[in-house]
Amino acid sequence: MYKVKMTKIPWLEVGKSDVIFHIDSDDEKLGSLRISKGHIVWTPANKELSYWLSWHDFDKMATKNGQQKKAYF
Repeated sequence: MYKVKMTKIPWLEVGKSDVIFHIDSDDEKLGSLRISKGHIVWTPANKELSYWLSWHDFDKMATKNGQQKKAYF
């Protein structure tokens, strides 16, 4: 089971500061997800290099590889 540790966050527009999520699975850190205005960045745990995607490339990857389900926002 994946866990994202965070408190209640109100609606937030990403500005100059990035938003970072630390992702864990069964008490093991999987990595960190950084969200910025221009990119989404995945850094696996215990790695120095990150994977950068533009929002356009992220959209293509998600629609090609993701499961389509109803989102409740």
